[in-house]
Amino acid sequence: MTDQEIQEVVSNVLRTRVPEAGFKGADVRSDIDFDGESIIRVTARYERRPQERREALIGAVHDLRDALIAKGEERFVFLTNDVVSERQSQPDID
Repeated sequence: MTDQEIQEVVSNVLRTRVPEAGFKGADVRSDIDFDGESIIRVTARYERRPQERREALIGAVHDLRDALIAKGEERFVFLTNDVVSERQSQPDID
């Protein structure tokens, strides 16, 4: 699958996975892991972390993997969740 095709699947899965998180989009790119294997890196952007089901964002990688395998994509998925409301607004000062 192309990165664009993967991004469409990723967006559909994550938008419905945790609607209360306010899914804003995802960046998808093919990459190589430390063993030289082809992988998929996904950075999902959300407005906020869901309060009732905090583990839902973590478990999303399983849904992504299942959806991609169903489309014939077998590469491993590395998922990073970027939650806007948790971003640090001021830099750390040592």
